[in-house]
Amino acid sequence: MNKEKEREGPPLLYVFSQRKPHEDIVIVSNRTALLRVKGTIEDALEDGEGDCTGVFSDFETYGIKIILNDEIYDTEFWKRLQLPFFEVDENEEGVLSVEDIIGFDIKNSDDLRNAEPEMEKYRRHSQEMTEKMKQKAKRNTQRNSQWNI
Repeated sequence: MNKEKEREGPPLLYVFSQRKPHEDIVIVSNRTALLRVKGTIEDALEDGEGDCTGVFSDFETYGIKIILNDEIYDTEFWKRLQLPFFEVDENEEGVLSVEDIIGFDIKNSDDLRNAEPEMEKYRRHSQEMTEKMKQKAKRNTQRNSQWNI
């Protein structure tokens, strides 16, 4: 039994996501990681979410979060959820990103409706800060070009 434990090693798990629609997702893992993910799935089924840690072969760790959403497919949550193989501007209206889900603790359509005012406030602030930084960069560029004349 101890030799089996020694052979298991760290929970190595690689998830290769879709790069475009209709591609397969590939998971390459050892037993240790699969059992850890299995426990995380069981936690999500029981408590609504589960967390565990995975490891790459260079011993870089990362978190794995599984969120249960048992709503029907045409709810606001599922309609707005960002597709995993498309990049979306963080300020794009209506799209629910992974960052939104984690940052605003959104697990379902009710959470989404409740978080919407705070999300909008954050988006406006982010847009304002982006504009200020662009203006500052433009002024610096103009100032630097004056010195190069």
